[in-house]
Amino acid sequence: MSNTTYFPNTTRSTRPLILDVEKLRRANALPTTATAYKKGDLLTLSNTNVLTHAADASTWDVICGQDVTAAQATQMAAEGVELPIYYGGVFSVEGVSISGTLLLANQYAAARAKATKNKIELSKV
Repeated sequence: MSNTTYFPNTTRSTRPLILDVEKLRRANALPTTATAYKKGDLLTLSNTNVLTHAADASTWDVICGQDVTAAQATQMAAEGVELPIYYGGVFSVEGVSISGTLLLANQYAAARAKATKNKIELSKV
């Protein structure tokens, strides 16, 4: 009897998000209840410091800094616990998403234009 363990071949595709840790600018804001967030999601920030998902690649303010389930977001909002967000730094345009879905190549230009207005750099690596 052999003690050999076999692992199937797997392919993993990862896209880096943060490209320059030294330039990161972080803050915190309240999540919207019953809303799941993924690290790298493009978010809008209200005047009351509450986060919502961007409608598209040209309408966002900050980048989500942590994965949170809808149940966790509800609990966080109820308890006043804020979600970390990035409002400055150098990020990969291929690593950001809207509602957990990575941007398509035809959305990069709009996201990068908005990033420049937001004082964030979205680079293509």
